[in-house]
Amino acid sequence: MNLIRVVLAVVVTKGYVTEQLDVDTAFLNSILKEEVYMEVLNGIANAEKMMCKLDKAIYGLKQAASTWNKPFHAVFLRIGFRSSGADQCIDVKHQDDNYVYVCLYVDDMIIAAKTSREIQEVKTALKSSFRMKELGKAKFILGAEIDHDHNCSKLMIRQT
Repeated sequence: MNLIRVVLAVVVTKGYVTEQLDVDTAFLNSILKEEVYMEVLNGIANAEKMMCKLDKAIYGLKQAASTWNKPFHAVFLRIGFRSSGADQCIDVKHQDDNYVYVCLYVDDMIIAAKTSREIQEVKTALKSSFRMKELGKAKFILGAEIDHDHNCSKLMIRQT
């Protein structure tokens, strides 16, 4: 969360705009490399004699987050982003003396850039690979409420 605060501070000082997106069924976008089995849910006939082999990551699986990050970051690399180096959940793209930042936590993300056009380019690239919900102006991340007043160059973060 500390580095997200740093990115949000940059947003205010540079006058950047932000948008928020949510990836639909994020973990189902990743293929498991190793064999993972789970017990069959109660209520299925002969469940005690069966196991399910998972092909894709599901929520709650310990490998889910890292497995999901791989296809997602592959898209970012393809469109010119680099990892921030300080946090694997923050990617940065330098273009035309401006920066585009993406803060990703599990399936929620904030995109920050100088212009809405730059944000739209990122959204278009992401939507070509993943189903996404556009949530508009960034308002929440990791349980924190974001209130950005562009007119006053003021940003408030409220932890809930």
